[in-house]
Amino acid sequence: MSGDKPDPALHRLLDELADDLMNLSDAELLAELAADGLDVEAEAAAARSAIAGGVARVGQARLAAARRAVSRDRKARVVRPPLRADRREAVLTRFANDDPKLKGRLTMAARKGEGVSEKEIDAILDDLRELGAIDDEGNPI
Repeated sequence: MSGDKPDPALHRLLDELADDLMNLSDAELLAELAADGLDVEAEAAAARSAIAGGVARVGQARLAAARRAVSRDRKARVVRPPLRADRREAVLTRFANDDPKLKGRLTMAARKGEGVSEKEIDAILDDLRELGAIDDEGNPI
């Protein structure tokens, strides 16, 4: 081929060679390889190795891209100050009255005498912030 233009004659030849190769039986293909003095097992091992290497490189590239995305997300995460203690209870109560699932969760914790942990409260409030239900001070949006 010369320059950027594909050579139609070369493409036809390659297509015909590929068709011929695909039409060979396994026995015919093995006989041709043996006639050319190639070690079939060594060639198969080299092909498997090349494929495995390509798969590994793609996997490593995908893993690196995922790590970059996680790192980017961590850097972009907004660190919000916790709500004041007096606001936390008011916000939870207001949303618990509107959300039966949250109310049930808070009621169950109270029945067991455990209450809701600080971590759970922070997680609920963070969820409400991320959903855009409250601002950083706990005011409804």
